[in-house]
Amino acid sequence: MSGTSGHAVREADPAFALLLRLCARAARHGAPDSAATAGRVDWEAFLRLVERHRVAGLVHLALGRVGGDAADAVPEPVRQSIAQKAGGLVRHNLAMVAATVRLQKMFDAAGIEVVFFKGALVGQRAYGSIGVKHGKDIDFLVRPDDLAATFGLLAGEGYRPVFPKAPLTPAKIDALRAFQMEAVMADPARGVQLEPHWRLTENRRLLPLGPLLAAADKRESLGGVPIRGFHPDDEFAYLCVHGARSGWFRLKWLADLHALLAGRPEEERLRLYRHAETRGAGPAALLAFGLCRDLFALPVPAALAGPVEAPLQRAMRRLGVTALHDEDPQFSIRRVVVLPMLHALACGPRHVMAEILRWSVNCQDALDVPLPRALYFLYPLLRGPLWLWRLLGGKGRLGRRVARP
Repeated sequence: MSGTSGHAVREADPAFALLLRLCARAARHGAPDSAATAGRVDWEAFLRLVERHRVAGLVHLALGRVGGDAADAVPEPVRQSIAQKAGGLVRHNLAMVAATVRLQKMFDAAGIEVVFFKGALVGQRAYGSIGVKHGKDIDFLVRPDDLAATFGLLAGEGYRPVFPKAPLTPAKIDALRAFQMEAVMADPARGVQLEPHWRLTENRRLLPLGPLLAAADKRESLGGVPIRGFHPDDEFAYLCVHGARSGWFRLKWLADLHALLAGRPEEERLRLYRHAETRGAGPAALLAFGLCRDLFALPVPAALAGPVEAPLQRAMRRLGVTALHDEDPQFSIRRVVVLPMLHALACGPRHVMAEILRWSVNCQDALDVPLPRALYFLYPLLRGPLWLWRLLGGKGRLGRRVARP
């Protein structure tokens, strides 16, 4: 996908083209609107895109900034609808920040090291505000050995398991450690959902925990309380991997990454790529740079111009752009299987094998039928029979896992 085809992507649909310009404008160092939106915008379609990509806060921020052809085109009823959504987002984000502060204090008191990522910290870094970035839940990382203690503390704070379902027995926790990277817990009273992680990707060869945890610190604060987060360089590497393995199906992820990169000199962006390479995230960072070029016209560092055009990179970008336009992309084969496998191919043969092994075991099997660790090798053999058992309505079936943000 060349720069010319990138321009075609930006201008193919007037509503989507306008959304791209406004998301770019929300970045503190974003470029001004380059041109008026071509064609007639379908405003109902535009509002659906804002909701679909969860960027009401970014669009509202961009519309409040003076100047630019893109903002001038938006009629007042559309502005009011977006402002209403953005107001709800601010209230939600304030509740999430308050919960993050409580969690940091609780874990500090218990002597458990946690690292918060995505969410409010990224919003603060990217946009200078906690109020504009959409976040469904609070993501944090704990060491695998602290998982049982973490679940106990969260239960004491009123959080209840969503996935897996209660009770969180030692056997379930062992299965989670072995075959899953996160759990989901919620506090209905506060309207807050958490995702404790003990790995950052299902593929254990990406983003190894040791260096990430060693570099994390409390360099930033929320509400005056220091919050432990990833080093900004590691946050960049993680966001690239998260986007690649999620299929880049929501524009908000790419907009956040663009906002973090916009205004940085070329040598700084190249340094971020080199750092991502050390974390095993080089191909994901290349993909992110290519998408930021094609959708937001952010120049790719000259040293990466050739690698960005490698066949696998071009194929992944096509899939990513397609996912952005899908009506309901969350469970598409392209997003869930094809793009992660292409990404594994770009990372190398060992990552392909890790991806195959990951798909050979369904964590739900290990939760439904706990086995001793010595018998974990049976789970790939049991996957087919247990799938059929659930399909036929087998007893003990757990509810479907919640959708991804």
